[in-house]
Amino acid sequence: MIFGPSDYIPNINVDIIEKRRSIPLDQNEGIFVRDIKSGQVRAIIAEAYMLKENEELWEKIIPSVVEELLLKDVSRDRTEGGRKEVSSRDPAIRDKTKVITYRTPHNSAVQIYDYKWPSLWT
Repeated sequence: MIFGPSDYIPNINVDIIEKRRSIPLDQNEGIFVRDIKSGQVRAIIAEAYMLKENEELWEKIIPSVVEELLLKDVSRDRTEGGRKEVSSRDPAIRDKTKVITYRTPHNSAVQIYDYKWPSLWT
């Protein structure tokens, strides 16, 4: 793996498997990264990040009910006032490697359900 800006002219016997670029993330954005060797998944938030040689983007699988709620929220945000029907089978709607964020209005409350917590008791 070659780091940083540089010129590289590959030999005829060399196969370039993948080209990677830095992923810029805003303050409210994040991605899931999985370490291939250990299997550990972590979230990278609010920084420019370049995947290392033993890392890959990881897709978080969420229940279909939550996916539908996210699609309803997206359709409400994109249309002004009216609701737009969005197909839940459209893969371009949500990037599953991105961390899900929910912006709440000022002076409001939100209840968050942790899916890991009940599994500790069973």
